[in-house]
Amino acid sequence: MARDASTAHLVSSPGDLAVNAASFLRHIRAENLSPATIVTYMQSVARLAEFLAAKGMPTDVANIRREHLEAFLEDLLARFSPATARNRYSGLRAFFRWLADEGEISESPMTRMRQPRQPERLAPVLADDAIRRLLAAAREGARDATFADRRDAAIIRLFLATGARLAELADLRYEPAHPERHDVGDRVIRIRQGKNRRERLSDIGLKGDRALDRYLRSRAKHPQAGLPWLWLGPKGRLTATGIAQMIKRRGREAGIPNLHPHLLRHRAAHGYFSAGYLEADVMQLMGWKSRDMLRRYAAGAAQDRALAAARRFNPADEL
Repeated sequence: MARDASTAHLVSSPGDLAVNAASFLRHIRAENLSPATIVTYMQSVARLAEFLAAKGMPTDVANIRREHLEAFLEDLLARFSPATARNRYSGLRAFFRWLADEGEISESPMTRMRQPRQPERLAPVLADDAIRRLLAAAREGARDATFADRRDAAIIRLFLATGARLAELADLRYEPAHPERHDVGDRVIRIRQGKNRRERLSDIGLKGDRALDRYLRSRAKHPQAGLPWLWLGPKGRLTATGIAQMIKRRGREAGIPNLHPHLLRHRAAHGYFSAGYLEADVMQLMGWKSRDMLRRYAAGAAQDRALAAARRFNPADEL
């Protein structure tokens, strides 16, 4: 990923939080956590340090108590979304658990704390018309489509067909000469997920396969075609940041403001549920380890089915 996970330098306090944060960073790197998780954990510690110093609270880890952490979370909930507070809670829980395991503190002050609750909200889903406009903006299937057009259409199709995360799609490798490292097969891509690089296979569909084939034929003529990454830009590899920027730009062209790749992931999950996929299959395809996300997306599909049924026959129309 483009972000630098070396964020221990952000922790600056008169106490010993900075020293322990630097050691914690070494620990979670050795645990081979994903870059995104490392950033989340380290930013959580950094924001706590800033809060404690600003409020005149203890910044020595041995003196940080539950009430200090609850005050921090209360401040977050007043200024940010519950999701932000939950992310910070997770990072701090890992940090203080590590401190206890290392003997730096006798017990984590978060032992009996509970994660901030997050209101149940339906996952936003792009409508069919929005998807058609997005593919039209990428000029899918146009005879005079450029290299970028073909690449962007293939990326959009793969997001929609597989529900892959941004980092997962950006990390796909294309090395036909080395099958053991090659992530593209016949209508299938191999996705490496998370901190343990757990692999799963995902079907890209007939239209995704066609879009990818169009792109690969153009890719073969690219000056950097020898690079081992599937997605290429003008100067080399197209990174996750570059893909996110492309999706946002194509979204603007399609009249979809602030479009980001995760909305395409939402659409894929919604499509699986609407098509009647088994929950276990959806969990595998989406790479979910927890049933929390499963319930959230299933609720959205159930809501759509209920609305469709009500539109077919609403009892109030008989009155």
